[in-house]
Amino acid sequence: MSEKYVFGIDLGTTYSCISYFDENGQCVTCPSVEGETTIPSVVRMEPGTDPIVGNAAKNTAILYPETTIQFVKSRIGIEASFNYGPEQSYTTTPVEVSAEILKKIAHDGSVYTNSDVKRVVITVPAYFGDAEKRATKEAGEAAGLDVLGIIEEPTAAAIYYGMNKSDQPENVIVFDLGGGTFDVTAMEIKERSFRTITTEGDHDLGGKNWDIALIDLVKEKFREETGYDDEYDPDIEQDLLIACEEAKKILTQAESTVVPVKVDRQYKAAIEITRKEFEDATSSLLDSAVSLTRKVIERVEVPLTKILLVGGSTYMPQVKKAIEENFPQLEINFNEPNTAVAKGASIYAFMKYIQGVEFSSEGMAADGAAAAPEMMTLPGEKIETYENIATLPGIMGKLPSKIVTIANKSLGIRMLLNGELRINNLIMKDTELPASVSATYGTNEDNATNIPIDLFQVNNYEQYYDVDEDLKIGTAMLVLDGTLPKNSPIEVTLSLVEDGCVHVKGLDKTRGAVIEADIVSDAVGQKS
Repeated sequence: MSEKYVFGIDLGTTYSCISYFDENGQCVTCPSVEGETTIPSVVRMEPGTDPIVGNAAKNTAILYPETTIQFVKSRIGIEASFNYGPEQSYTTTPVEVSAEILKKIAHDGSVYTNSDVKRVVITVPAYFGDAEKRATKEAGEAAGLDVLGIIEEPTAAAIYYGMNKSDQPENVIVFDLGGGTFDVTAMEIKERSFRTITTEGDHDLGGKNWDIALIDLVKEKFREETGYDDEYDPDIEQDLLIACEEAKKILTQAESTVVPVKVDRQYKAAIEITRKEFEDATSSLLDSAVSLTRKVIERVEVPLTKILLVGGSTYMPQVKKAIEENFPQLEINFNEPNTAVAKGASIYAFMKYIQGVEFSSEGMAADGAAAAPEMMTLPGEKIETYENIATLPGIMGKLPSKIVTIANKSLGIRMLLNGELRINNLIMKDTELPASVSATYGTNEDNATNIPIDLFQVNNYEQYYDVDEDLKIGTAMLVLDGTLPKNSPIEVTLSLVEDGCVHVKGLDKTRGAVIEADIVSDAVGQKS
């Protein structure tokens, strides 16, 4: 099978999606082999057998809770490994589980396009830091993919929106409420240039929280109607989960629906749920999303004109209603919320492909000039489908000319300040990338040979803050020759590249020696 396209993958917490940029300059979403636009990000790992991924795993999740793994995206880059199976006797990693999801996505994309799925861009939430992004890339490589780049989900959604908008400059909000996470990002779109201004997010707020609230509501009404107040066995829980997910979808169109619940011959009922009851039960969840959105809007100093609703959970009518009530100044754009991120990623993948080795990830030539179509050189391993598209002005003129990302968290190091351990933020949240900041510190002892530089990322703007080990992302070890006295000056330089990954360099100012450091992440178990 030949390679016909490059692909964008939205690797979601609850559902995932794959798209490609075709020879006509259109973004096309690949349905799964089951015929659905998205696939559940669920894996059942039975030792001794091949993993089961997607609907087959999701539909039996409650029946096989010990071997079914869900919401792994919330663990990637954070946990090195975790146990599963009977008595938690087996061990796997978030990277390995994510790789299985990516294998399924790539397989389905290959079947649909009759093309090898090899070169891809994978999306991540805006709040992901260095460790999570590196682990996501590692998962792609473990799945046998050539990861052309990592792009943040709001940026991908804005790129897809920007492909079809007018040339009028706009400052927009991307409101991304997915199945398991929430991001809200302010972006400037101007002359095919995309610049992230600021972002906020909640890694534990998404459609799954609405599902849980609906299940609780159904159980409470079932108890009131039948008197049943005992545990539900796994078969019933599984049926209830599926029924409530379907009810949530129905309530996007209807004012009420019925959820059938049957425990046994005695305890059974058709539980009616109105949209108002569902919205009342989940109002606090939506209030959290609105609060974060307001926080971003208040921080931005430029006028905002539009809010892009992204993510499957924005189908719920209460979301649009809350936006209209709280932010009447913003025009709502609701266009393919389930697939916009993957489609934007496919555009970015195509950009990375046509840039080859000649241009940077910002879509710029080495001298900073915009890459004109006639300047572009296809990379060594050409894809025949794209041989003509790279010279079509109509298509090339719609592609982003520049993508400016920001530090979504502040980056700092552990140091002694007045005898107390503190974190010194060097690169502040919202700083445009790439960014590099240096600071000079003194060694703490005579004849030191190894100086650990502990790296921390945090969602604040403070120059110094108290140490919190949960915010640590890794350690860079500076290796010295063991001859320096205490308080010898060491200059530490932290750098963030466009994809948000961290690099560390030290300078022994006494000898003038540059010290290159590897970042070792406890969660990912790899070096940068």
